[in-house]
Amino acid sequence: MATDRALGVLGLFSLEKPIWTAEEVAARLEVSISSAYRYLSNLMEIGLVAPAGAGRYVLGPAIIQLDRQIQLTDPMLQLARPVMEELIGFAPAGSVMLLCRAFADSVLCVHQVLGPGPQSVVSYERGRPMPMFRGATSRIILAYQQTRTLQAIYHKHADEIRSAGLGDDWATFRQALSQLRRAGHAVSHGQIDRGRVGLAAPVLSEDGRAIGSLSYVVSESAIDARGITRLTHLLAAAANEISVALQSQDPTSDAGQRQA
Repeated sequence: MATDRALGVLGLFSLEKPIWTAEEVAARLEVSISSAYRYLSNLMEIGLVAPAGAGRYVLGPAIIQLDRQIQLTDPMLQLARPVMEELIGFAPAGSVMLLCRAFADSVLCVHQVLGPGPQSVVSYERGRPMPMFRGATSRIILAYQQTRTLQAIYHKHADEIRSAGLGDDWATFRQALSQLRRAGHAVSHGQIDRGRVGLAAPVLSEDGRAIGSLSYVVSESAIDARGITRLTHLLAAAANEISVALQSQDPTSDAGQRQA
């Protein structure tokens, strides 16, 4: 459909290639140049792309407006913010809290809260796509996906899954994720950032699928096994609190119907 093609144009823009011409869009999408111009024109009308001179196009200002709307109205974000502000006080100095969402075959950070003290770089920058198979923040989201989704992910990314140590075949991959679900949280050591420990718990929808995760990123030198246990218990309780509140807001959920 033409609408699908137009939306596909947005997916072409990246940090590696932020500027496109109609000719490049036509070649990448395998459509005529006239069609590429039409898609770009339609996106310009609603502000999703903007001209950059000399027949070039960049992402448009409407995306900034949409981001602001997300920041002000996203229910998960609104519920998580005060919880994160409270929980960061229980972590060692220099820690970071993350709220992340599943996005296609990746994970996106949507909010950070920085603890006091010097801050090392955290790879989970807001808006940066991160791999689904490494790090506690991502893995706990992966573990709580539906079986059909996991099968599709495995067949598409079997080599990456094997490289990440999550299983050499479908059976061992599924077993590794089952262990994470039984634990109810994930812990990783240096899988994303060297010298950092990741601790994460899932934020669940009414059907038990993870729509996001709540995480601590802590310096490995600042925490021991007892501290990891304490923080994972706090995370699990907080993520469950957010999940329950989200489900009570959903009119399709049983909780939402009872409150209506």
